[in-house]
Amino acid sequence: MFYGSCRFGTSIFMNMSSLATVWIYNNHFALNQTWNSIGNAVGKIVIAFSGFLFGYISDILPPNMKLGKRKFFIWTGAPALALSFVMLFIPHLFIPLNNQVAVFSWLLIWNSLFNLFYGYLLTPYQSWMPEITGEDERIEVSALQNSSNLIATIVGLGFTFFIAGYLNEQGGIDSKAGIVLLVSVVVFAVIEIMMFLPTLISIKEKEIKPVERDIVNEIKTVMKNKNYVIWLIGQGIYSIGVTILLSLTLDFIEYIGLSGIVDFAIFGISMFGTVMISFVFWGKLAKKIGKKKSLISGFLYSSLILPLTLVVGKLPFLPVNVQGYIFGFLMGLGLSSIYLFPYAIIADIADKDSKETNEARAGMYTGFNSIPLNIFQALALLLIPLIHDPDNPNSLGLKWLGPIVSLFILLSIPVIMFGDFDPFLKKIEVE
Repeated sequence: MFYGSCRFGTSIFMNMSSLATVWIYNNHFALNQTWNSIGNAVGKIVIAFSGFLFGYISDILPPNMKLGKRKFFIWTGAPALALSFVMLFIPHLFIPLNNQVAVFSWLLIWNSLFNLFYGYLLTPYQSWMPEITGEDERIEVSALQNSSNLIATIVGLGFTFFIAGYLNEQGGIDSKAGIVLLVSVVVFAVIEIMMFLPTLISIKEKEIKPVERDIVNEIKTVMKNKNYVIWLIGQGIYSIGVTILLSLTLDFIEYIGLSGIVDFAIFGISMFGTVMISFVFWGKLAKKIGKKKSLISGFLYSSLILPLTLVVGKLPFLPVNVQGYIFGFLMGLGLSSIYLFPYAIIADIADKDSKETNEARAGMYTGFNSIPLNIFQALALLLIPLIHDPDNPNSLGLKWLGPIVSLFILLSIPVIMFGDFDPFLKKIEVE
């Protein structure tokens, strides 16, 4: 419970960053959409390599460090991440918003630092999972993590909707709404730090004998793992679609005609509440048919539902807001599988390697995963202006959001089918 709850604060950060940064810099910090996308894409490149680097370092540090080889990065990373998060959302207190270069530079610097410290903190934290859990526990632990993630997503999403309406109501960022934004992000920063303390105090690190390793050979070792490489490619492909979907969710809600805090909140609860509740369904299904088949089932379902963006809000026999709520509910069921399984899949791959080689390299598996994943996500952010750009009448339009996202999800299925992501399924069935 302590370990899974750590994700609450960081997930508020990441969801606000993913869902609100593009939106708020475009709509309230007056940054051009193209520069906005570039600034956010650079952040994804930074987190790709920071996750890999610090995951590797956390593997090779001696286990007898005073703060612990994984815990060291949590003790130091949590406050650094909190500071960069606060600064990312308050450029109006330090720079003129009518200067595009200044706003872009602020976004570039603080978004890059935010992503740097996110990888610094979260990769060693996530690498800890296979060292403190058994293979029969990871679906449940992953569900706890994702429950924290999804509650945090609802909080972050709800706050984003609230502050958007409040900014418009009060007349912009220089009004009382700007003060509310400042106070809120500081409160979120304190919450993020506090959520790690129970885990840091109560959970002891497993003593693992350090081994002299060369980073190049470590990369070669993990890249020889066929199932790991297959996962990297498949996850990267579908993450393009998911990143586009999450980045444009707020814009799509407005596009179909939902307005006001109440409509946005109900849509968020319909979508993300369904994701959280559905973890139970997907978790039970995975224990029967395996994570791979369950994940592919979720992909196929999502690929049928998401193209409804072509008609949501346009059906004459239902109120627009009801159409939005139903769509959010249907979309949440598919997204639940996409959220649930990646942590457990990486942990199983790392644990299987550890059992076969007698060497711990969970940090390498978790960290290296972030390089292709975040490069694919950076590409997704660069594609956003082609789909939705208020200054470009030639952009495709938000009605095509679902079909485009579905295309990337479908393209990942043939890749994932070649991998074995259930190395312990038979053992769990016997137990």
